[in-house]
Amino acid sequence: MYHYQNMPLLPTQVIGSYGTPGWLYVVRDSMKAGDKMGSFDIRESFDDATNLAIMEMEEAGVDVISDGEMRRFNFLVGFYDYIQGVQKIPWERQLGYPGPDMINAFKAVDKFATPKGLGLVEEIEYARTRTQKPLVTPLGGPVTFAFRIDPGEVYKDKREVAWALVPLLNQELKNVVAAGATHIQIDEPSAIDDFVAVDEFVEMINAMVEGVNATIGLHICFGNFLGRPAVAHRTYEHIAPIFKKLNVDIIHLEFANRGMWQADIFAKHARDDQFLAAGVIDVKARAVEKPEIVAERIHDLLKYNDPARLWISADCGFSMTARWVAREKLKAMVAGTKLVRKELGH
Repeated sequence: MYHYQNMPLLPTQVIGSYGTPGWLYVVRDSMKAGDKMGSFDIRESFDDATNLAIMEMEEAGVDVISDGEMRRFNFLVGFYDYIQGVQKIPWERQLGYPGPDMINAFKAVDKFATPKGLGLVEEIEYARTRTQKPLVTPLGGPVTFAFRIDPGEVYKDKREVAWALVPLLNQELKNVVAAGATHIQIDEPSAIDDFVAVDEFVEMINAMVEGVNATIGLHICFGNFLGRPAVAHRTYEHIAPIFKKLNVDIIHLEFANRGMWQADIFAKHARDDQFLAAGVIDVKARAVEKPEIVAERIHDLLKYNDPARLWISADCGFSMTARWVAREKLKAMVAGTKLVRKELGH
């Protein structure tokens, strides 16, 4: 259910992750070493990183921010540590550039369970003490989680892995809403993978958000690993027809990295009560967009989309973007949006 009131025209929103401070990589390396940091040191480091992310998103003037996902490792990886029945496995090829033979990093060794949750409650409880801004709480969807798990002997295939995760993800969302979250975002950069048919994908997403009383967003992109897309044919054509069937309020789509292609696709396929959060910042490009370029991209969207149902965001999160570049890109996103608001009389 869409809960936002009194938002400006063309609200700006982060997708979730923010550029990682350089010193946090040192902290993570020390954590891996096992004996260089105590639990207090680790918590203080992640609290400090979260404080910085929130401060810089606020300073940029973004309307809906996040905690920067500073307590997470590479978008999803840290979550697997919370799931009982999942075991980390090495890639069979360790050398060279990342490729499609480096997908499975985990294996199912028992039925899944998350007795301690997935960590979202801790994230929202801390973030709420640091800001009064609206906060988005992102969580990977079942297809994206299953994408990296070898089903082993426990599950028949990755489709079955995804369904096994759905009730666990649903419970985590209910828990984080009870802890104060009001805006949930499901991240599905793997939604276009072929081990789940698009109609069944609808069933999974709707089951994941069933009973979750919050604004629900669904972020569908084409991957961003080391600043590179994961998908070779980046089109929404075959997934757009299901938009109406999804029990979500906001659909996030990437446009900037694809030259604003398919800027009309949401208007063709969405319900009248759904909103589009459009990516106008290319997080896979190292250069920083000028505000005028951002405004031009927004105008491309306004040719087809009602401004009252349009949100402005980046294509993806900034976890693979240098922190100072992420900061400047957010400033450009906000400045470009303000240019268009002024033109529209707001």
